[in-house]
Formats: sequence, structure tokens, C-alpha cells
Amino acid sequence: MASKIPTGKTRSVRAAKSPPAVEAELPYAIIEHTANNSLLYPIDAIDGTTATLTLPANATNVMFYMAVKDQDQPSFEPISVENGVNIVDIPARWISYCIGHTVLIKYTANAAGRALESLTLELEIQQIREEHLVVSRPVFTHAKEEWSTWYLRMQEFTGDEIVAIKAWPMIQPGQRLFVVVAGNQHVAPYRFAWVAKDHVVQEHEAHPDHVFRFTLSRGWLSRLDDYSAITAHLGVIWDTTAPVYPEPGDPLLENPLPVNAEDFHLRTTSLLQVDPALDLKPPHLRESAQYNGEWCLNPENTQQGGEVVIQGLDTYKGDEVRFYVSGPGYAKKPLGDFTVEQDGEMPLVKLPACVVACFFNKQMTLSYDLAVSGTVQPSPVRLINVLTPEFERPLIEEANPDRLLCLDNFSGDANVIAPLGAYGQCASHCWMWIDAEHADGSAYRPDILVGEVVTDAWKSDGVRADIPRVALERIGDCSKFELHVKASFCEASELEDALEFPPAIFTIYQQPLTPRAPTVREAQGGVLVAWNGREGVHVEAVYDGYQPSHQHTAQWCLDGEDSCWPLPLQESPSRPVTFLASREQVINSFRKTALISYTVINACKQMVSETLELQVGEPIMERRPRPAVKQATGDILDLATVSRDYVDVVVKDPDSDSELAWWWIIKGQIVTITCEGTAEQGSPYTSVIMDEKPVETDDLNMLLRRMSRAELLKFKDGTDITFRVWCTVGQNLLEPVKLEFNRLTLKLRHELETDFDDFETYPIIEHTRNPIVTKLATLEMGQPMQSNIGLHQVRGVGEEVPGMVEGKSYALFCYGGTPPQLAVLRLKRECARVRFGFSSTSVSSVTFTYFNKEGQLLGEAVEFPGTWIDFQADPGTTISYVTILCTAHSSIDSLKVWYRR
Repeated sequence: MASKIPTGKTRSVRAAKSPPAVEAELPYAIIEHTANNSLLYPIDAIDGTTATLTLPANATNVMFYMAVKDQDQPSFEPISVENGVNIVDIPARWISYCIGHTVLIKYTANAAGRALESLTLELEIQQIREEHLVVSRPVFTHAKEEWSTWYLRMQEFTGDEIVAIKAWPMIQPGQRLFVVVAGNQHVAPYRFAWVAKDHVVQEHEAHPDHVFRFTLSRGWLSRLDDYSAITAHLGVIWDTTAPVYPEPGDPLLENPLPVNAEDFHLRTTSLLQVDPALDLKPPHLRESAQYNGEWCLNPENTQQGGEVVIQGLDTYKGDEVRFYVSGPGYAKKPLGDFTVEQDGEMPLVKLPACVVACFFNKQMTLSYDLAVSGTVQPSPVRLINVLTPEFERPLIEEANPDRLLCLDNFSGDANVIAPLGAYGQCASHCWMWIDAEHADGSAYRPDILVGEVVTDAWKSDGVRADIPRVALERIGDCSKFELHVKASFCEASELEDALEFPPAIFTIYQQPLTPRAPTVREAQGGVLVAWNGREGVHVEAVYDGYQPSHQHTAQWCLDGEDSCWPLPLQESPSRPVTFLASREQVINSFRKTALISYTVINACKQMVSETLELQVGEPIMERRPRPAVKQATGDILDLATVSRDYVDVVVKDPDSDSELAWWWIIKGQIVTITCEGTAEQGSPYTSVIMDEKPVETDDLNMLLRRMSRAELLKFKDGTDITFRVWCTVGQNLLEPVKLEFNRLTLKLRHELETDFDDFETYPIIEHTRNPIVTKLATLEMGQPMQSNIGLHQVRGVGEEVPGMVEGKSYALFCYGGTPPQLAVLRLKRECARVRFGFSSTSVSSVTFTYFNKEGQLLGEAVEFPGTWIDFQADPGTTISYVTILCTAHSSIDSLKVWYRR
């Protein structure tokens, strides 16, 4: 059994080291398929060969070595031979890598405790003969054989020619392939074109059926002489080492294949029928890019100009190229010429930045003419859509970084700078304007520059212009405006050809307004009469610069206090701006200075007016209310007429006069009600009816407090009592404004004592003209004395009135006389009221007359018999006596009197 090379050990990276030198005692290895064990034809070992070793008995550690003589590469790993085996397989790939070389072969072994080594065999591996290489002859795929001659007619195909080569025998990965075509072989030196230069065979190519296909430049072919011969030369470096090329300069050089490559002498020669027309490619602008199937140029890439090249064009020394540029509105102009100095040199030309500027937002056309041997051929064109560069936004020097332009931060005009960017040197004319709105929202478009020629200074430093201040002042406050710039390039001078820069959007703040102080419609200058503000007042704001879009607020503050009230705005489509100050605000400002101001608000600022110092008065005494006591009559409070245990002290009631009197009443005001007078002992006395209590909601319609009878009785009867009322206004509890109302003074009358007499306890007195004295009164005869009086039992049914006149009674016109008779009932006390029953034997009327102690007439009444006679004196007066004028016998009974102690 033969020893085989382990997988992956075909070749080593480095040359294998030889074993230590020992005495050669073993014979040469015997190589299969060789002649005389010294010469090997590779095709004989196309499937590999073997080496037979002569080994002593029991040999161990047998190693087989193979190396190329006089060079390090390729190198092969030593083969370890199994014990008892004396045949070693040498693979075909080792043979292939060594074609054309002499290899050194030996082996070593250990036997009987000694290291043994064989003699070194020098084995020559021959080149492969042409008969076995004919399958790998290069073929021009478009060539045709006619009458035993091969022709390659360029008119019959397009593009480059294809040279096909079938894999050679024993091909291995890493071997190097060279294919070169010689042309114009009738003229020295020949022209050569590499078809494959140092092509390293890959793993997938290393099999007998693989066909290599390489292109032969049509451009190179077209430059050869018509009907000249072209020959393909092929060479292979079997051992994979780097190529060594022949020295250049030999005019008779047959081909430039490497000297260490085997030249397959089987040539392929064809006659060439030349087509001079070149398959030219369009020029290419390096800075352009393809997008959606079209070529585009971002001008940001050509700020320093661009470079136009012709990629993939076969060029040869002496070729001349002229580049052109054209486009809409731009006549075809040459960009420059290029002469090829050496084969393969790529033609190029600079594209100036200002030429690019001529095509902003347009389509630019690039082309060239190629001159070969006096024949000029135009190229296809390259259409390039040139984009618009990214221009900078203009700026206003007086604006802040947030593009806020405050007119109160500078005086005079505003300065604009519009940088023209990298293409500034190419600019021609400039336009500048503003798109804005007036304060009322209408459009406003002032021009700043109109088709101005761009100066050299502008080209370098940017366009500079001034915006007149008056133009800025016409823009609505707090609004945004756009600053627009357009510039034309490449000598264009019309606005329609200009390119617009990104507009710069600014916010403008006009100088703040200085609103003057408000006015109060109901006031006279800075003074407000309290009565005029009883329904509230109108605060009016009139200021310069008013706009319907303005918002307004106002406040009413009190000088020296923390009290401030916002004022509601009265909605009105017309001026002036009017705020409403409520009656409560006016009331709380009595006897104080109101500081009134308003604020004008627009979209960006608040502007506070000057302050109106309004002196607010207080109600004059004539318009202040006077309290009232419901139970009083006139200026007298007679407790005798009061049926309850209290009297009602009224300060506010729905009565219209009272309503006007205390028009400033509001909830929360502090009210005090007192009653002052003289006590029973004669000292001053004050009774507090309402002690600093707030006005409640129910009080707003009627403010009424009660004073008890007991409290009234503390005042001396018949003296004056005075009711006083105070109320506080304002919200300053530490220093309230205290207003006193008009006072009410009444004469106090205590309630009446009563006494009664039915005359039953007195003795009967008949027919007398002398006074008849009883407990409460004395009955006297009046002048002239026409009859008598008496005190006796009621006589007859005609005089008796049950419950009124019965039993004993005073008798009038008693026994004779000529009527009428005047009698006087003189009371023992000064009485406020007197009542008694009266009856008569007649139905005629009787006259009763009442007098005070001074004899002044208090009243008179004509009554009929059978009734109660009841008379009450007016407040402040008392009854002293009563006269009775009658014409018949009459009776007085059930006497009751009311009096004060």
C-alpha cells in the first residue's frame, strides 16, 4: 500500500527543511512513468505517479522529500510513510507545479538504531508538447475562416472582441495566465495589447472544461492598419512564482510574455478588417451622481470647480480630445483640449465654477470630440441636471440671533447682508424686497433693491443694503415679515432668470406705545363727585397708535393701599376703549385717591399707560339718609301708641327717597346705630342698637333694627332722643372711611297710665250747682247756670245703656232750666286721652269741646247719646277739661283717663 499526501498538505507556505546530514546509504527512489528514472513527461503523470523506496527490514520513521532545484517555491511538505510501506504517491498537482523544472527527491529512515538517508534523485520534468496544448489555443470568437484564412471583421460585431481560451492540461489553482495580442506585425515595432496579464487561476477555474474569456479593446483594434494581421500569444507560469518580464525597448520583440512563463507556441492569427468608428462613452463629471436614472449635480460639490473625465475610453498616445459644454440659453463652448501622452491615459478637463453657475436649476450638456489619426469623432452627450445651490439666508445686523428686530434698540435704517456664497464671483444682478403686513393685516411689499448690478465688493462680502426705517415702521407690530433676495448668475439680468435665496423670516417689535392717562367720563378732570358715580363710572382710554387687534386691560387701585380691581372692558366696535368701574369700586374709593391705568396688549408686548390720579369724593350730607322710627308720629315717639315691646329703627327701605338717600349701600359695610338722650336720673345715656355689624344680603333691600321698649324707658320721659347712624366704606379695615348719616331727633313720650271710675261709691247728690268732686274729675256748672247737675242713679230705660251707662252717674241738665246747659268736666290730671259713656233722655246731639290747661282748644266733637265719648290729644299735648253742651237730661258714666306720671 502506498503512502499518500495528507489532505491539505499539498504545498507549504515555506520550503521544507532537509533532514540533518547523514551518510547516504539507501539507493535512489524509483519514480514511475520516467525514462531512466531521470526524465518525466507530465502528461504521462497526468493522474499522478509513485516513488518506490528501498528500505531495510524493520525500518521506521520513513520520510519522503521533494523540492524544486535551485528555487524555494513552490515547496512541498515532507510525506510520512507508514511502517512496512515502501511506495509513496506523488500527486499530479505536484507534477503540474514543477513542469519545466528539475526536482530533487530523497527519503530517510531509521533502522537498527541508525538514521539512514537515500541518495538524492534529480528528476527533470519536461514542458508539455504542443500536441497536448492545441486545445488551449486562443480563439478570436468573432473571427471566421475563409479559404484557409481567418478574418476578424469589426463591422460584424459591436463592442470589444472576446478572446476565449480553454483550460490547459493539468491546470492548477495559483498558476498564472498571460495572453497578449500583437498587431501591425508588418511594421516594427509591433503593437501589443494585453488581454490577460498575470491572471491567477482560481479554484473554480482549475478544471479541464473551463473556458477563459477576455476582452480585446475595440479601440485598440480600430487604431490598427486595415487588413493587418493580429496574433494572440499565450503563456503560463506553472510554478505560480511572480512573472519576470523581458527588457523593454527591443523593436523586434515577438511578444512581451514573461520569460519564466511557458510560451504556448500555438499562435492564433487573423487578418483584421478595421472599423475606425469608436464606441465612445459620454464624458463624466466626477462631482455628479446618478439619481432615478438621471445625472444630477449638487453645486455644493463644485464650489472650486469640477473635473470632466472620460471613463473607460481606450486612449493611445497622440489621441486628441476637445471638451464642450452647452445648455438652454448657453451656446456650445469649448472647455479645453487634452492630448494623450501615453497609452491608457484618461482625458480630463476642468469645469470652472462660474460655468456651473450658468446652469443653476437647468440642464447642462457635456460632450467631446476625439481626434484619432486625423479623424474626428463626436461623443455621446452627458445631460446633467444642475441643482440650485444652498444659498444662505439674508440677515439684518440689528436683529438678534433669533431674528427678532426691535426698533427701540437702534435708530436709523436697518442694515442687510445677503451672502452670495461660494458662487458669489459668478453673480450678476440682485433683487431684494420685503413681504409683510400692515397693522390692519393688509399686504405690504416694499422693494429694497431692484436689479442692482452685483459689485466686486458684494461678490466677496455679500450684498449690502439698507432698509429705510420708515418702511419698517409701516409693518404691523409683533408680526413676522420675510426678507427675500434673488440673484442672477452668468450675465443674466432679468428677474425671471434669478434664483431666490431662502427667505429670512423676522419678527418685528415696533417701538412701544406711550399711552396717555385714561379719563373718567363722569368726573370733572381729576375729581369725581360721589353722586355722579352712583351707577359706576366709565373709564375711557384714548391713545395714539390704536389698532382693532389690540387687547386692553385696566385696573383701579387705591393710593397707599393694596386694593386693586381689574376693570371689565365694555365691548364696543368704536372708540374710545371704555372700561366699567362698578358702583362698588366707586363706593370703596370714597374720600380716597384712585390710581387708574390701562394696559395695551398686542401679540408681543404690554404697554402701560400713564396713571390717572382720581380724587373720589364722598356723599354730601344733604344726600345722606336719615334714620326713621316707624312708630313715631312727626317728631314725637309716644310709647303709648306703641303696641309692641319694641320700635323699628329703619335706615334703608325700598322707598324711593330712601333708596336715593343711601345709594352707596353694599354688602359687608360696617354699620353702627345708636340712640342718645337723657337718662331718668338726668345724665347722658347712649343705647347701641347696631354695634359695628356688617351689612348682610337681606339688608340691601331694607336695613331695620329693633329698639326695645325697656331700652327706650331708660330715657327720661318728655326729653329729646337722637338716633345716629354710621357706616364704613372701603376694604382697609385699619383705616376705614366712616360716614355719618343725618340724625333723627324725637320727643320721647313714655306709655300712659290709666284710671277708671264708675261713680258707684259716691253718695247721691241731687240738683246742685256746686262742683261735684270724684276720684278722677270734678263736674262743674258752666255759665250761665240754666239748670242743675247731680250724681245719682240712672233714671229710666232711655238713659241706661248696659255696660256703658248704668248704676250711679254724673247727671247733667238736672231739674229745670232753659236749654242749652253747659257743663265742665275738669280732670284732676293732665290726660292724653279721656273716654266715658254718654246717654240722654233726648236724641238730640251734644257738643263736646276739649281744652288744655292753658285753655287752648284741642278739639271738638258733636256726638249723639248712647255712645262712647273718646278723645286723644295730639302728641305733645294733654287734655285738662272738657265742656259739654246739651239740651236735655243726660248722664256721664264709666270714666277712664290716660295720663303720664
